[in-house]
Amino acid sequence: MRLTERQTTILEATLRVVARDGLNGFTMKKVAAEVGVTDAALYKHFREKTDIFEALASLFRERTLDALREIASRPGLSALKKLEAFVMDRARQFQTQPGLTVILFSEELFRGEPTIAALNFETMESHAQLLRTLVAEGQAEGSIRPDLNPYHVVLLLTGPVRMLVENWRSQPEEVLVDRIGHFWNTFASLMHP
Repeated sequence: MRLTERQTTILEATLRVVARDGLNGFTMKKVAAEVGVTDAALYKHFREKTDIFEALASLFRERTLDALREIASRPGLSALKKLEAFVMDRARQFQTQPGLTVILFSEELFRGEPTIAALNFETMESHAQLLRTLVAEGQAEGSIRPDLNPYHVVLLLTGPVRMLVENWRSQPEEVLVDRIGHFWNTFASLMHP
């Protein structure tokens, strides 16, 4: 996705506003104030707030899939270590961009915006497929138990991570990376043959 510098600035401001005020408190006026422009100036870059959320979901999809592919292709790491690298990379991203979690994990937003819901579903499915491939590679190389179904392993990984993110959103003073790191240690010990 190609964005102008101003569009990127608007998306970053949107994440700050959503992190601070939630989806219900989000307005174009607040984003404009955050960017330091008029409301009308925002509409030159995005027709409506749905376009902003769609751009954020698209950008997240593109960047995270690129990151996962890059991690998956790293030489010299076991598949289990690659899974850890991806999970911890997401934890760091969510820690530094909490507004992203509000948008990505918002059932309310997805119910009202089928395009964003479809994009989010495609992102989750693409991630899951790549993660299942890594699990299968880990089983073949001996770093992950061979008796486990890769589909179930990915569910066991992503479900608790999402729950930890949701819990963290209500207690943001805690460090998400630490929470997920502790979870990862337990998860990895269960995956070892």
